[in-house]
Amino acid sequence: MSQDVCSLLPFQALANPDAERARERHLEWVVGHGLARGAAALRRYRALRLADLASSAHPEAAGDDLDLVTDAVCVAFTLGDQYGDPRVTQPERITRITTELAAIAYRLPGAPPELDLPLTRAHADVWRRCAAGMSPAWRARAAGSLTRFLRARLQEAHNRALGVRPREDAYLGLRGHAVGAAPCFDLIERAGRFEVPPAAYWSRELRALTRHAGDVVLLCDDVHAAERAEAAGDPHNLVLIRQRERGCTRAEATGQVVDLARERVEAFRTVAAAVPGLLGAWRLDARGVAAVERYLAGLRAWMVANQLWGAARHAAGPPPAAPVAGLLSGRAAARTPHVPRARPADGAPVVA
Repeated sequence: MSQDVCSLLPFQALANPDAERARERHLEWVVGHGLARGAAALRRYRALRLADLASSAHPEAAGDDLDLVTDAVCVAFTLGDQYGDPRVTQPERITRITTELAAIAYRLPGAPPELDLPLTRAHADVWRRCAAGMSPAWRARAAGSLTRFLRARLQEAHNRALGVRPREDAYLGLRGHAVGAAPCFDLIERAGRFEVPPAAYWSRELRALTRHAGDVVLLCDDVHAAERAEAAGDPHNLVLIRQRERGCTRAEATGQVVDLARERVEAFRTVAAAVPGLLGAWRLDARGVAAVERYLAGLRAWMVANQLWGAARHAAGPPPAAPVAGLLSGRAAARTPHVPRARPADGAPVVA
């Protein structure tokens, strides 16, 4: 079955005219932070096409704002690759690193990391820039999104180390955080330098829209990544889980996951169509209305960008091999602070 599920997304893909400049500047940032060391590592990083994903997901961002979201996407996906590498996923060490990464968002922006590694330094730089100009409320929920993402990535790393094969219900609860959609969706507001008013942001409808968009990202990712996950022995893929638990063929399992994605897209469209009639109940002024419209446009852009990026990665095949760049090795500080447990989003449990 074709891995291209673009037909599921009836949203327009927009090009970002600042994409090429941002891509070249981003590669300099990656090298400067030691996230890709040597020609082989840089080739492998280029093959991930992360700058293209960021610019497509934020088609109206430019200059420093586009640079920020590109670097933020890089840190999140680079982190995911490192958690999935069996050479660096010793439980004690990866737990300590996860704690430090989460702690960065709870310190004063600009504070240096207490665990001195290429990835923690890059993450601290990104968080400092993310926090600039945003309200304490936005920073608190963005920090919570990051914590849930990191905890879920940690749990996936432990599952791989212990040979745990999660069942579908447990997998969806875990992967909903580990896919990283929530931190990416927080960037919609930061890139646009606006914030959705709380009355709208925490409404049942916008929570549903955010959840549906995250599900589309998750499900499309799993369709694209099934072969890579199988080759790597990674149990975190709904296509593989359905195939195993239901005893169906790969094509049947893929079709089922595609159908789930289609259902989520239709649910998104249905709820989005009701939003204009709710603006008055939320008591929004013109600025608040514009913020809601921009946030929904950002969710659509992220769904389309993620789908196009996944299809391009699948068509290109696996990236060229390169040695681990030492992102998770380096000098550690004497103390790693306790990190507060993040408040669950949309009623979902925080993965411990």
